[in-house]
Amino acid sequence: MTKHRLELFSDGVFAIVMTILVLDLHVPEDPGLRGLIDIAPALLVHAATFAAVGVLWLTHHGALARVTEISSRALLFNLVALFWITLLPFAARNAAARPLEPLGASLMAACCGGFLLSALSMRLTARSTIDDNPRLASWRRRRLAIGFGMSAANLIGAVLAWISPWFGYGAALIMIGTTALLPSPPDVEKKVG
Repeated sequence: MTKHRLELFSDGVFAIVMTILVLDLHVPEDPGLRGLIDIAPALLVHAATFAAVGVLWLTHHGALARVTEISSRALLFNLVALFWITLLPFAARNAAARPLEPLGASLMAACCGGFLLSALSMRLTARSTIDDNPRLASWRRRRLAIGFGMSAANLIGAVLAWISPWFGYGAALIMIGTTALLPSPPDVEKKVG
């Protein structure tokens, strides 16, 4: 399979997941401010989950940006990563219905951690122009350490969410913020002239 087909399939899954997220929003029974207050937890969970899916899509896109060769193992890890993405609407539905219960928060953190771990595994089993570039070796090591650290933090947050759901929400939100702020690799491969 070509990288282009992998990206198209993955982008389709991300688009469907983002669409499914909005289907869980319902018109409030009460009009006005009272209705808005009633659906506020669902709106907050929707916004956070939409941001998480968007950031994870950017992570996926970045992981494939300089890939030149896709292995069958990389395809398998990509499917596992997409599996975690498809569970996010279910996690969001649980979190919106019962925001102070552990299930939704735990699932959200577990999905983020599982996705990151699977996407890192996918990237490590694919061939990229970064892999053989000695000027990007330290950048690559730092990025892998950050990625595995965020995966571990989310998986730990998923477990700790059973003590307090705020651990799960916090782990997922920290992943969103950290990933959004990570710089792209330096452009040392540009050809002069």
